[in-house]
Amino acid sequence: MTDLIPIITHSIGGASVSACNGRELHAFLGIGKDYTSWIKTQIERARLVEHRDFAAFTLLGENPKGGRPRSEYVLSIEAAKHVSMMSGTDRGHQAREYFIECERRAKAGTTPAIKDPRIAALVEVLVRQDCIEQEQARQATEVARLQEDLAVVEARTQPENKHFTVMGYANLIGASVDLKAASTLGRRCAALSKEKGFAIGDVRDPRFGRIHTYHETILQAVLQAGPTAQLSRESTTYTKDQSA
Repeated sequence: MTDLIPIITHSIGGASVSACNGRELHAFLGIGKDYTSWIKTQIERARLVEHRDFAAFTLLGENPKGGRPRSEYVLSIEAAKHVSMMSGTDRGHQAREYFIECERRAKAGTTPAIKDPRIAALVEVLVRQDCIEQEQARQATEVARLQEDLAVVEARTQPENKHFTVMGYANLIGASVDLKAASTLGRRCAALSKEKGFAIGDVRDPRFGRIHTYHETILQAVLQAGPTAQLSRESTTYTKDQSA
């Protein structure tokens, strides 16, 4: 089988596993974005865990352009399949099928060869179907867990508590806030909360880990001002007595 993406044996979490270099996958998928930025984004999107799904290391003196040492990431085949699938492109689908085939052939190398071609073809179909079903089951479990975690976050940020995350409050009032703006607004909420003596809470979000929650009075003031507004004692007139 033609090596579309070289498969290597690498140590991840102390175990030798079949893996691929993230840079090779990046090249095959034809990603135009800078490799280092892209691989970090994929790790976050797929919620890959270092020493379980991938290994990261630095090659000193290996950067052909000079400057900083080159960062390398080695992905397990399972992680590589997941990243390929998330690309949503024909190349991504081809890469995923390729990894599945590599796994199948690796397993076939430890089992007796089937001489009858009709049976061999049937076994190949069944193995491929089993891989697909396992992946579907894994995705279903992941979606169910994410929905459950989001339900917990929602339950802990209900109006009666008067504390919300920035994104949660934005959704509540129908405001459009992206992640970058939410980060800026969050810093402003934290500063204003400290200034006005409001408590800052926190909840666990399955996408981002522990995140802060702020009183609705603070969120209202900051979101009305917008992410580019400058906070000052003169322009902010809310007091703790208004929280009732």
